Amino acid sequence: MISYHASPVAVPGSGVNGGMNVYVRALTTHLARAGVECDIFSASVGATHDRSVRIEPGLWLHSLPVQRRTVVGSVPDYTGIPEFADRVVEHMLRSTISYDAVHANYWLSGVAAHRVKHDLDIPMITTFHTLERAKRAHGALADGRSSLRMHQESRILGCSDAVLASGADEAKWLLEMYQAPQEKIVQLPLGIDRAFFAPGPSRPAREAIGFDDDLPIILYVGRIQSMKGTALAVETLAQLRTHRSARLIIVGGPSGTDGEREFQRVQTLITQYGLNDVVTIVQPMSHEILSTYYRAADVVIVPSVSESFGLVALEAMGCGTPVVATDAGGLRTVIDDGYSGILVKDRQPSAFARALESLLANPVQYRVMSQRASSSAESFTWTASARRLIDVVERLVQQEVLVNCMSCA
Repeated sequence: MISYHASPVAVPGSGVNGGMNVYVRALTTHLARAGVECDIFSASVGATHDRSVRIEPGLWLHSLPVQRRTVVGSVPDYTGIPEFADRVVEHMLRSTISYDAVHANYWLSGVAAHRVKHDLDIPMITTFHTLERAKRAHGALADGRSSLRMHQESRILGCSDAVLASGADEAKWLLEMYQAPQEKIVQLPLGIDRAFFAPGPSRPAREAIGFDDDLPIILYVGRIQSMKGTALAVETLAQLRTHRSARLIIVGGPSGTDGEREFQRVQTLITQYGLNDVVTIVQPMSHEILSTYYRAADVVIVPSVSESFGLVALEAMGCGTPVVATDAGGLRTVIDDGYSGILVKDRQPSAFARALESLLANPVQYRVMSQRASSSAESFTWTASARRLIDVVERLVQQEVLVNCMSCA
C-alpha cells in the first residue's frame, strides 16, 4: 500500500491529512485481520533512515526518507517521488515477503507505484480519492501543477490493472472524463468502525466536549478549504439564526493552496455576522475521538462542492446524527435524500438553513431520520471493503497477465 504524501497514522483534518489517511489505515487493518499481510509505504521528509513500525500483527508502516520538500512545511514534493520509489523498490526486494500487488492511494502515490509495478512485475491497483478533472469541473481553480496532475492521472490509469471507485459518481467521472475502460473499474465503498461510530446518548457527549447548554449544535468536520465549504457553513448558521438560536462547531484546520485564505474568510464572517459566541473552531483530533462530537451534535453539515465518497457523513450517520449535505458526488452514495438525511441541491446558505430548520423544528421527523441514518450506515463496513479488495487481488493474481502500459513502451 503506497501512501506517499500522507501518513495513515497522522491526525486527519489539517494539512494534507484527511479521509485518505483513514481509508489507508482502516483498509489495511481489516486486510491484516483477514489474514493478508500488508506493508504501508509513506514518505518521511528530512529523515535520514528508514523507520518501520508494526501497527498490529500482519501490518507494518515503513516511513522512508525523502529529501525534497515543498514550501509547505514538511510535505513531500512531486520531485521527491523518484527517490521515494527507489527506496520502496529496494525495501520490497530485500523483504522476505513475496508481494502479490501494489495499491496506490492518490496520484502522487500512483507515480511511485507505477515504477514498483514494472520493477517487481506485480499488478497495480489505484484509488485516486480525488480527480483533478472532476475538481475542475466542480469549480476548483487550477494551480501550478494541475496540468501535470491530469497527465499523470491518465498515465496511472492506463497502467493500473484495477481502479477502485468509492461510488457510482466517481466511477462515472473515470469513465467520462478519463475514458477509463469499464472492466478496470471496481466500486469499493468505504466503511466505518461500529465500535466507535455507533449511537449513544447526546447529553454526556455534550458535557464531554464542553457544551452542555440547550443550544442545538451544528457540526462541521473536515479540512478548512473552499472546496469543503467551511465558509458556507458559517453563512448557513447566520441564516439559521434568523429562525432559532444555534451554535456551530468546526473541527479541522487549513488545508491546500487556499486553506489559509479560507480560514481568514471564516474568521471574517464570524465577526461580520456577530457569531463569535456561537462558533467554535477545534483543532483536528484523533479520528476515534470524533465520535463524541458526532453524538453531541444535533446535525452534521457537509457543504462540500463535491466528495468522492463522504466519509464524514457516513460516520455521523453511524452515530445516529442526521446529515445535511450537498447533493453531489459520493454523498449520494451515502445519503438517501429525505430518508436517512437531506441532500441540498441549491448550494446556498439559505437552502442549507432551510434544511437544518426542517429537522430541528420537527422532533418526530428528526428521531425517525436519526434511526434511519444509523440503520443505513450499518451496511458500510471496512470488513466488507477489505473482502472486496481481496477478491480483486486474487482475480488479478490468477490472471497472471499485467496491463500493458502504452506510456512505458
